[in-house]
Amino acid sequence: MQELPPSAVYGEYAVGSVMGFAVDDQQRFDPWTATYASPGYRDLMREIEATGQRRTVVFHVWYPAAADGSAGRVAGPRSPVAAASGRRANFLDFFFGDQALGQALAGGLPVDPNLLHVQGGGTLADAGAAAQGQMFSELGRRLVTAPRGAWLDAPPAEGRFPLIVVAHGLGGSHSMWSTLGEFLASHGYVVAAPTFISDGGMPLVFHDPDSPFAAARSPAEVQRAYQTIFGEFKVVPYFYRLMFGVEDMGFGPPDSFDPASAGLVPGGVERATTMMRNLFRQRVSDVALLIRTMRLLGADAGTCQASLESLGATAAARELCGLLAGRIDGDKVGVAGHSLGSMTAQLAANHVPGVSAAFGMNNAPPFTWTPEEMFGAGERDGLPVGSRKPVLQMIGDEDEFVQGVFVGLFQSTVAAAGGDPSVAFPLAPERAAPERMDNPQPVALSGWLRAAGDRGLVIVRDTNHGTLAEEFARQFPWPEFRRGNLPFAMSPERSRKPTGAAAFGPPGEAGESYTELGWAATATGDEVYLPHVIRDWYARAWFDWYLKGDQDAHRRLLAGDPFGAMTSVRIDVQ
Repeated sequence: MQELPPSAVYGEYAVGSVMGFAVDDQQRFDPWTATYASPGYRDLMREIEATGQRRTVVFHVWYPAAADGSAGRVAGPRSPVAAASGRRANFLDFFFGDQALGQALAGGLPVDPNLLHVQGGGTLADAGAAAQGQMFSELGRRLVTAPRGAWLDAPPAEGRFPLIVVAHGLGGSHSMWSTLGEFLASHGYVVAAPTFISDGGMPLVFHDPDSPFAAARSPAEVQRAYQTIFGEFKVVPYFYRLMFGVEDMGFGPPDSFDPASAGLVPGGVERATTMMRNLFRQRVSDVALLIRTMRLLGADAGTCQASLESLGATAAARELCGLLAGRIDGDKVGVAGHSLGSMTAQLAANHVPGVSAAFGMNNAPPFTWTPEEMFGAGERDGLPVGSRKPVLQMIGDEDEFVQGVFVGLFQSTVAAAGGDPSVAFPLAPERAAPERMDNPQPVALSGWLRAAGDRGLVIVRDTNHGTLAEEFARQFPWPEFRRGNLPFAMSPERSRKPTGAAAFGPPGEAGESYTELGWAATATGDEVYLPHVIRDWYARAWFDWYLKGDQDAHRRLLAGDPFGAMTSVRIDVQ
């Protein structure tokens, strides 16, 4: 039985949920990707911009809502209480009710573009029996119809609440944050999560009813544009193109890629690091846009309407004016994120005015990827200064993806091609061979070492890159997979990543197996997903202290880790 810390239980507020659009009329639609993407993508960008479409950030908001005092919790201590009114949200509400897009996401299968509707709507049955039979497994049906713990059209609770912006990682979206968003909102926060066009998986920007591009094109043309945006899977393929001249738009290089034979493109490593600086400039700009938009949504309806209209926001983008008027404390802002989102959060904390603290998972900004204007000059313990704002860094000790990029690609592969890895990572701690608990992620640990303000480090045992952020896991406890109630099994058994000198050896060598941290039963018989429990407990304590000045949260942070052998923790807090 797993004891659940009292502060890991969901709070007193019900949770409201709403989608929105933030528009920046001073930026091109997708300037970063258009610089590095394929010629076809650049052609599409010119078409989109010719219609007047500007940078649009789709975002999801979770907010404290008035509770139904007689209804109680939805399902156990790890779920919110019921709202006083509104409709309980389900999975497809995260995608504007676009049923066919939900089918594609759940089934992972090719979809006829004619099945995708720009405005979507309807019920599951509306998709048609034939399409359902082709595209839905039992997993898919349960995923897209699964209820969430938030309510649409729920009236906000009384009070003014701090704002937290949560950024996804490579290929992610706003939809991955529903558990964290609900948890923090239940404890008195407004949480906003964007989907970045530059590298997000599902940036449904043309679902804005006032989208100039959607208005000027047929539904089929809009869907082709979506498919092009979704298909341009970004960042990792660009590394190989810039550094080795490999033209492959999949997730990584071809199986036959041999770095020793390919060799490095002259200046390619430098161009790859410049690309990442530019990506973070774009991401931080989008975070600043969302914070500005949320602050205006917290103003009175008239001020909100006038201000957003002056900034080029569409009518749909202004529809939220009034809903959260007086409910957002724009002077108390935190940022959080996973992977690329973790780097984004830590950079935004230092560069966006008014941000007080950051919480990052499974990454920190490498020194060479950091735009010069986003960190100040100086040193800490002989290293260039990193975050000056309070930052809590949480990482998994079995993060194969981060190791594959920073150790495998930028160190082993660059070295095998005759290059110098120190060009990409000049700091010795970033090039260290990772030892599991002492240094499971060299770059992430280096970011923590360079932090110049209050800082915390939480290493979670037996967790991979996505474990802390995987939202789908909330619906599917591992015991259910093992019982065979679904048509396939997703085993929590994994092979440990190589450490020490072996981390620089050939990939694919199987190591010792381990059971990934997952579901456990509490003393009350409730099943809880432990990675989310740990993540949420620390996120709440960190933001309660730095955004609310909660002395009990300060005590919790310094009193010792409540998760025992599952974590290794160091907190340096004044």
